[in-house]
Amino acid sequence: MTTTATIPSAFDLTGRRTLVTGASRGIGRAIAVGFARLGAHVVGAARSEKGLEETAELAADAAGSFEPYAVDLRSPSSVEECVAHAAESLGGLDVLVNNAADDHDSPIEATDLSVFQRVVELNLQSCWVMIRAASPHLQDGGGKVINIASVLGLVAIRDDSAYIAAKHGLIGVTRAVALEWARKGVQVNAIAPGYVETAMLPDLNANEAVAEYIRRSVPMGRWSQPDEYTAPAVFLASAASDYVTGQVLVVDGGLTAQ
Repeated sequence: MTTTATIPSAFDLTGRRTLVTGASRGIGRAIAVGFARLGAHVVGAARSEKGLEETAELAADAAGSFEPYAVDLRSPSSVEECVAHAAESLGGLDVLVNNAADDHDSPIEATDLSVFQRVVELNLQSCWVMIRAASPHLQDGGGKVINIASVLGLVAIRDDSAYIAAKHGLIGVTRAVALEWARKGVQVNAIAPGYVETAMLPDLNANEAVAEYIRRSVPMGRWSQPDEYTAPAVFLASAASDYVTGQVLVVDGGLTAQ
């Protein structure tokens, strides 16, 4: 049983060997840098070498470490090579954070099949392949998988069917693999962000109509910042969540509570 005396240590990430995808920007960068500053050793994967270099600079004074790894996660073979590299470089793998994502807003009749496939390849397929490839490493002494989903994996809006299909699928994968691994010492969970100011939703302040819509829609009256997802991810990556699996931690300012 966790007591008040052991609560701080339950959240300790010191030495946790972690692979974070989409680490070149936004939520992935915030989690990668936050984990490194808390003592984790992180391999950050993304396509943008420049973005990864910027992340590495932010983590330069961290108690742990950050290593960039440039990769196209839409390629299954590249995903497998990424996992193999991370496990070799870190000497194993304790935590996998599937965060890399892309979106395409358009009505279904205006969405080309190739666009649908591209969105699903990154938002869903790469995560599934990543989890499968990481399986032997995560099960070697227990591990954690954190899938960065979306509130659009729980509800829907107009003109975003490809992204919504992928994020619903990612939550399904989260629950399914959590059940498969429940007795293997591995916890698999998801975080579902609401509106967050990242490159996928660039400078929400620039469009006053959009900004006002979000302020009206979100009970807390604002959108979130990437750093606000670091602490929820720390919980799911640490011993504090050892009895939590197959869950979706919604971080949306109350949006889906309405």
